[in-house]
Order: sequence, then structure tokens, then C-alpha cells
Amino acid sequence: MKENANWWSEEYGFFGKHYLEGDNSQEGYLIDKKQTLEERTRTEIEGIIQLLDLKDGEKILDIPSGYGRHSIGLARKGFDVTGSELNSIHLNEAIGNAQKVETELNFVKENMIDIKYKEKFDAIINVFYSFGFFETDEENNKVLKNFYDALKPGGKFLFHTDVNVPRVLSGKYKEDETRSLASGNTLRIIDKYNPQDKRIHGTWIIKDRDGNEVKKDYSVRVYTREEFIDICKQISFTSFEVYSDWNRTPYSENSEDMIIIAKK
Repeated sequence: MKENANWWSEEYGFFGKHYLEGDNSQEGYLIDKKQTLEERTRTEIEGIIQLLDLKDGEKILDIPSGYGRHSIGLARKGFDVTGSELNSIHLNEAIGNAQKVETELNFVKENMIDIKYKEKFDAIINVFYSFGFFETDEENNKVLKNFYDALKPGGKFLFHTDVNVPRVLSGKYKEDETRSLASGNTLRIIDKYNPQDKRIHGTWIIKDRDGNEVKKDYSVRVYTREEFIDICKQISFTSFEVYSDWNRTPYSENSEDMIIIAKK
């Protein structure tokens, strides 16, 4: 890692070209259900709409929006979407993808710990293991407070992760796997949960046909259902729904995904 560069920063480069390639595998990311990237995106977008009970024209903040697959899909469904993203490569990819399908939406370059929206959005989505990036709990809690402040009264926040801590502790979580990428290269993902700091410490290794490797490390704070809801309550979120997938299946400690809907 570059000196003084956070793993999620542009300077370090976990996100950007490395992530764009690694996110598109033939196997998808679930053990129980293999999906292409396109199939996964459709499933997630329909799930977001249903779980949040979104109405046409409502304002949605997708943060971080990555390369725009959810933002664009939701905008095409008639929602007023703002995609908030720090990485310039992802932003440029998102803007280009939106132009290809002639979809209008607003992409903004910003860090989620610094946003200052006030009661602007009907819904906020934080999808696909995109929370807990910062080093301290105080910083991560500030991000959650920023989301709360950005919601209109009665607005809803959707948090989604594919790291379900009880499943990790039971030994069912994939700690070392290799995926075949659409690019023709392979991605090896090595993850290890540390119960002391409550973080997943991981490594992505992309290898090409000649054996050349690009290796990037990361560290993400992960939460149990009870812990995350408790933090939400401290911030003043009121009611909560918890699911195992995008089809409203009740939460299970054995599920791969965990989705929490919190209302302001």
C-alpha cells in the first residue's frame, strides 16, 4: 500500500480498473446461486424497489455508487437518482454507461464521510458490502449519521452486505476462493475475520494467463444484525426490517446476505 494511502483511496487503487475487472466473474458471488453481473444487477434493482416501496420520481442517493450499475438501473425505472462516488475511474465509467443507454442522472464525486445533504432524499442505498471502510467506529458512525441527515422525515435507508457475521463464525463463509473473470483472467479472494477488531482483512489477487499478478489488500469493519441496528437507534432511526435476500426472505444467521431497512 502506498505510504499514507487508505485502501479505499484513488491513490491506492483497489477501486478503479482492478475492481472493475474483478467484479465481473462467471461464478458471481453467492455460493447458493450463480448469477452473471447483469442478472445480479437486475435482481438487486428490483429488490431495492420492492423493499423500499419506492414510488415513481422519488429521490434516491446511491452511495457509494461505484461504476453506476444500480444508479443507472434505478434512473431507467423513473427515479431521481444521485450517484455519490469517490473514485474517478468508476465515475467516468458510470457516466459513460449512462450515456450509452441515454439515461439522465446526477453523478457527484465526493467522500461519504464528508457529505452534507439535509433532508433531501426519500431513500438512500448502500449496497454490496460498501460500509465500514474507515479505520475507526467513530468515523463509520459519522457516515451513518450523514445518511440519516440526508434523508427526508420518513425516508428509508437500505444497508446490504454479503458478510453475515454469524455465518462467518460458523465456518461457512468463503475465506479463500478463485473466480474466473469475464476478462479471461482469474481473481483469488482471501478473507479473514478478526474478532478483536471486528474487521474482514482481505486480499484480491488478479492473475493473467502469463502468471502476472496484481495484488490489493483491504480492511472492512463488519457488523452483526444487532450491532448495526443498535448504532442506527443511537443515531435516531426508528423502525427496522431485516432480510436474507432481495425477495423478503426473513433474516437467517445462515444466509449469505444481510439486508437492513432503517426508517427515519
